[in-house]
Amino acid sequence: METQSQSREASVRLLGADLVEQFKVVCRMCHGGCGTIVERVNGAIKRVVGDRDNPINRGALCSKAGAASIEQLYHPDRIDFPMMRVGEKGEGKWRRVSWDEALDHIAGKMQEIKVAHGAEAVAFGRGTGINNTHIVSRLANLFGTPNVTAIAYFCYGPRVAVSKVTATGNYSQKGWDTTPIADFYGQPQCIVQWGSQKRTSNDHGLIGHTPMTDALNRKPVNIVVDPRKPKPAGPVDIWLPLRPATDAAMALGWMNVIIEEELYAKEFCENYCHGFEELCQRVKEYPLSKVADITWCDPEMIAHAARTYATTKPGCIVWGNGTDQLGNNTFQATRSLLILMGITGNLDTPGGNAFYPAPKLNYFELWDKLPPEQAAKRLGGDRFKAINMTPYAYAHPPALYQTILSEKPYPVKGYIVVGNNTVTCFPNTRRIIDAMKKLDLLVVQDIFMTPTAELADIVLPAAGNLERDEPRFHLLTKGPQATFVDTVSSKLAEIGERRSDWEFIIALGRKLGYEEYFPTLEEFANEGLKPMGITWEDLKKRPHGVEVPVEYYKYRKMGFGTPTGKFEIYSTMMKEWGYDPLPAHVEPPESPVSTPDRWKQYPLILNTGAKQPMFWHSQGRQLKALRSLNTEPIAEMHVKTASDLGIQKDDYIWIETVRGKLRMKVTVNEVTHEKVVTIPHGWWLPEAPGPDHGVFEVCSNVLVDDELDNCDVVLGSSPLKAMLCRVSKAEAPERSVTQRWKDSIATNTVAAE
Repeated sequence: METQSQSREASVRLLGADLVEQFKVVCRMCHGGCGTIVERVNGAIKRVVGDRDNPINRGALCSKAGAASIEQLYHPDRIDFPMMRVGEKGEGKWRRVSWDEALDHIAGKMQEIKVAHGAEAVAFGRGTGINNTHIVSRLANLFGTPNVTAIAYFCYGPRVAVSKVTATGNYSQKGWDTTPIADFYGQPQCIVQWGSQKRTSNDHGLIGHTPMTDALNRKPVNIVVDPRKPKPAGPVDIWLPLRPATDAAMALGWMNVIIEEELYAKEFCENYCHGFEELCQRVKEYPLSKVADITWCDPEMIAHAARTYATTKPGCIVWGNGTDQLGNNTFQATRSLLILMGITGNLDTPGGNAFYPAPKLNYFELWDKLPPEQAAKRLGGDRFKAINMTPYAYAHPPALYQTILSEKPYPVKGYIVVGNNTVTCFPNTRRIIDAMKKLDLLVVQDIFMTPTAELADIVLPAAGNLERDEPRFHLLTKGPQATFVDTVSSKLAEIGERRSDWEFIIALGRKLGYEEYFPTLEEFANEGLKPMGITWEDLKKRPHGVEVPVEYYKYRKMGFGTPTGKFEIYSTMMKEWGYDPLPAHVEPPESPVSTPDRWKQYPLILNTGAKQPMFWHSQGRQLKALRSLNTEPIAEMHVKTASDLGIQKDDYIWIETVRGKLRMKVTVNEVTHEKVVTIPHGWWLPEAPGPDHGVFEVCSNVLVDDELDNCDVVLGSSPLKAMLCRVSKAEAPERSVTQRWKDSIATNTVAAE
């Protein structure tokens, strides 16, 4: 017999003596959006499969869903109860406390720090976009601190900020989603993958694999602009393996060809652009011969790619972390891609790059509660102007960690971290660890004991996928010609005392005396959904959410949301901030050109952050279902470069920058630029001893620069790519990371038996 659940679509049946329930649930093992069917037997989750009726993924699931999601839910190493440190920081000595005691301690210390040093002396930290953005900012603004950190400053944030400055402006989140995404559903005839692996990642709320695979199967012209041609890129027609961090020069070279040969969209450029004439003058500084010299690419191939994109309509640019993480010229490189979309007539058009609709929702940040004199204290805000833009204003993470250590311009004594493994996720690992140890109050809410949590004063148990229940207000899912307002997982299991981010922040807000601003989660949900005319209970009954249809060519009716009302190639906001209002190429902080003497000693270029589809940033290394697919970090380099150094596939190598070195196993191929080495990010070893858990053995950020002078001048993005390095053959470790992980699995299996 089947019955319907009152709050969400479910089927219930008896199978012998077993009670079997099936629920349609949105997966939350990454940003979320894929439909799943979850089977619960006698109260325990037993099976997770893809929902073929879901229009987003049509039943397809990545390795993180399915068995891995069940393993994560019931993993023996999950944090189940609040804990308070009783030994020295990092010593691993804890006592279990109640949520009430933990919250009393946190609220008391926060108030104590505020009285002694000001509200700005307490910072909040978030991880990637996991739906806590609005609620964390709400508490920070009420408390009076402008210092909220996030990885957004080098992950997706540059595309958001660039789009707001150039196009969406006041329309951002008011009918228009801030950032234009590749409209795979609009059947593009040309796809340009520019520093992005969308088939193995999920950003903008776009689940890349299914729609991009469908788009590639229609056999469009497929152009890849990347020093690496990864397998998920599909069959490639044109590959431009550019020198890392020369993206702005490459884009300006394309514009030179497009404008010189009059391949641009004349009606759009004449009627809807501000600064096209100025751009025409700027691109004259980038003839093909110069661009080829800068980018190390063939000039005829550059011209061929530019002509193909401009004339094969519709065409979309798939942009991503490749231009988010270039350091000093991140903002202008990223903006140059947006300008390419515009001048070719591929912006907000079917099959081009579309501004998906932003549904009418009430958001919760309460920016008006942060006094202007406090907002002015945002660390990095005086230097990196774009990080002050709402609704995602945040402090500059490297500036915060350096301030913790130096106490300049003021002391920072407390840090409340919600869902972020700070030690592994930001550059200069050693400096971050030193900063975390110096704090008077470090609070970490997470699902596992990470290298960051090991250094905390209070560790709180977080609810993850299948154990949290809230509507999505951040990175709404983009599907077939619509934005989907859906849920964030579903609370189908309750284990220990795990709480969602929202539940934690609501409880902490009340402890701090802001009861009137922190009602129940259900009241928040209903208030947020109110402009759509639905309730939280209504939404939970719709497993695929509510669809808000895409409308193309919105600018024809309402212009753009910028100060001029036009697509600002020449940015009035950039000029007001004191930056170059037009894109330009700027050499990275270290390169064969800017630091030729260092290039002689470090004759290769290192890119970090190569995507691994089985992991989501620093998550998943505890899960056997995922770790067995990739047991240790693997470096990639060209077969010829490796051979010249006496290196073969599966050898171990030393990868060294001026900041440190790591030993990794290497794979060799012919799809990586001969002068480039790539390594993955987010690695740590849960099986290794704390507090570091092997970060100095495997974490890419050991090699990465955090100096403020080398960050992007507009937004502060760190240079996670285009670092100079050298490589040498290394002796294999006595016991490899893979062998040690297998040993730990065997030991845990025996102990469990």
